[in-house]
Order: sequence, then C-alpha cells, then structure tokens
Amino acid sequence: MQVLWPPHYVQGTENARILVGNNLFLAVVQKGKDRRYDSYSAFQDDGGHKTEMESILRRNGIGKIVLFGVATDYCVRATVIDALQAGFRVIVIEELCRGVAPDTSQAALKEMKEVGAIILARFDLNRIKGL
Repeated sequence: MQVLWPPHYVQGTENARILVGNNLFLAVVQKGKDRRYDSYSAFQDDGGHKTEMESILRRNGIGKIVLFGVATDYCVRATVIDALQAGFRVIVIEELCRGVAPDTSQAALKEMKEVGAIILARFDLNRIKGL
C-alpha cells in the first residue's frame, strides 16, 4: 500500500525555488507529477514512471554525479541507488544533505556506500575532480 507524504517543495509556493545560479546546471528535472505515487528518486517515481534525468545525463555525456539534498534517508538514497543501477558514478556530499531522522540517515549513508556510492564528508572540489 502506498502511503503518500504531505505536499512539500511545491513549485510556485513560498520559498520553493532553486537556490543556485542557472549557470550551474543544464536542466531542471521535475518529479512528483503523479499524485498516486511518492517520487523519492530523481530518476523515477515509486510507480516506475521515469523522469527525463537519465536521458539528459546521457545526452550530455555525464557519467559522474555529485549529489546532495533533502532527505538523505529518502530522496537522496533513492536517487543514488537508481543512478548507480543506471551505471553512473555517484559522489554524495554528506554535509550538504539533511535527513528525516539521524538513525535512518546514517543507515541510508551506509547503504549508499555499500552499493557503490562514494561518500564525502565535506565538499572538496579537488577531491571530486580526482574521483
């Protein structure tokens, strides 16, 4: 049975905006469009409906993803797992993630590492470039 979260990060609502400059990304991928399913991953919703994320990355020759966000134990985790399954290299910046709960966030970080993600405690551009 699907249990949906209450609406959050809704486009067009107060404080729901992209916080980085437009010159830092090629596209904005929307998720959570089907009200019947939660949409944790940026690659697909829980019903299996894919977003355009993978095609955008492949079309632009991107093979390594640096990932951070909210919530570590749900959306970040699901996106990392889907990215790895699609064959991308994934680096997670722990200091730039926030989870719902400390125990589930730590479990998610451990799981992401076990399935192949590189977890960096802090953002370090030189280290990221070398990975």
